[in-house]
Amino acid sequence: METAKRTYALPAQTLKRFEREIAPGKRSAKVAELLEAWMREREREALRQDIIEGCREMWDVYMETAKEWEPLDREVDRALDQ
Repeated sequence: METAKRTYALPAQTLKRFEREIAPGKRSAKVAELLEAWMREREREALRQDIIEGCREMWDVYMETAKEWEPLDREVDRALDQ
C-alpha cells in the first residue's frame, strides 16, 4: 500500500493520551484504522439517509399499491379464517 506523510495540528492532551495508549511503530496503522472506520461510518450514514429519503419519496406509490391489493388481502384473510 502506498503511504503519504501529512502534518495535522491536534490538541496536545489528545496526542499525549494517544501516545500512551499506542506503541511507537503502530501509531500510523492505528490512525489509518480509525480514519477508515470513521469514513465507513459516514458512508453508511449517508446510505441510510438516502434510503430514508427514497422511502419518503415512494410513500404515495406504496400507499396506492396497498389500496389496490386491499380487497384481495381481505378475501385471503376471510378464506384463511374459515
